[in-house]
Amino acid sequence: MDSMTLRYPARSLYGDYIRALIGVVILGTPFFYAGGSPIVATILGSLLLLFVGFGVRTYFRQVTTISVTPDAIAAIGPFGKRIAWDTINRVDLKYFSTRRERSANRGDGWMQIKIFGPEGCMQVDSSLPQFNDLAARIAEAAFRNGAEMSDTTVENFTTLGVTVTFPEEETE
Repeated sequence: MDSMTLRYPARSLYGDYIRALIGVVILGTPFFYAGGSPIVATILGSLLLLFVGFGVRTYFRQVTTISVTPDAIAAIGPFGKRIAWDTINRVDLKYFSTRRERSANRGDGWMQIKIFGPEGCMQVDSSLPQFNDLAARIAEAAFRNGAEMSDTTVENFTTLGVTVTFPEEETE
């Protein structure tokens, strides 16, 4: 198994930065003029914090590097984690559609994979380069470990074209 080092391309994060900025501007402007009303200031301030948090989360994704080695997968950066392949005990692969009906065209949504182990949880989404290769490695480790996976997760792996083959079990 070869090593890989992956980073979210800045181009794939521009949309998230723009959404965060628009939210901050739209909510920030009335927030600063709502000084006389504590209720309005509290509501607008809370929503403003959501968009600021989204912008900060997007920045963390941009500066995080995903390192894949024969032994483990690791997120190197703020709130980094390392999960050894042989300790993966649960995997969730979810598809999020931007349209009402899910279609075979993957251009109308994205996938997110969460990996669980004793060390914690790590998640990556399909805007990461070589996502399908990474998903295949995660699926292989999960099936080998007998990790918990929902039927939807297995179906989503199949949709990605991930197939896992195991050596034939020896019969006695």
